Amino acid sequence: MQSTTQLPIRKNKVNLWAFWTLVVLSLTFANAPVVGWILAPITQFTTMVHELGHAIVCILTGGAVSGLTIVSDGQGHGGLTNCLGGNAFLYTQSGYLGTAVFGSFLIFLCQFHRLAKATLCVLGVSFALATLALVGANVLHTGWQGFCSFGWGLAMSAFLIWAGLKWSQGAANMLVLFLAVQTALNSVTSLMDLAQFSMYGSAGSWSDATTMQHMTGVPAAAWAIFWALCSVALVGLTMWRTYGFGKKS
Repeated sequence: MQSTTQLPIRKNKVNLWAFWTLVVLSLTFANAPVVGWILAPITQFTTMVHELGHAIVCILTGGAVSGLTIVSDGQGHGGLTNCLGGNAFLYTQSGYLGTAVFGSFLIFLCQFHRLAKATLCVLGVSFALATLALVGANVLHTGWQGFCSFGWGLAMSAFLIWAGLKWSQGAANMLVLFLAVQTALNSVTSLMDLAQFSMYGSAGSWSDATTMQHMTGVPAAAWAIFWALCSVALVGLTMWRTYGFGKKS
């Protein structure tokens, strides 16, 4: 008779192989045009996570959000969060670092296969509430970007809830793992792009890193590299704690 304690271990081994397979495939085909169109919803997902990182910390530090978008403005920004008040030093950094924390949290959750369906439902409900409260409530201030963001937010919410309710446990776990990989990768690769852009980009461009430069005097590239190193360390530590040497084989 097969020991039930071996089942989670075996499933986690499958998750580990699936994780690295998704990482390799994502990095290999990241710039392929067709793949980019197919993965457009994932881009909106990671952008939502990034912008919510700004918004949540802004609110927690006493501020308010007057607008939030998750679609490109055509000027190099995948989304924007307009904050009133709050601690700018903290919420400016919480976009990229928050994405790394969220991606690492999803990686951690993937080892608990029975939680996969509930995880998708909670994500869907959370995105729906954020879309209504932060995107929809301010849609008149954000123009066409706000309306498109509102549609994307509701669509992602509906899909996540549907997958959580209707998909099998194994399929739900693979979806959570896929979202974890894409979010964790985004937290690192986008920061490396930002570091390069900060060093060689046009003088008039701005980003979270340039905002921190104006606030502190520390070069934007240094902030981008610092955030990237923090992201790599956090994701690496999570992988080690979840699937690494501390786990029985």
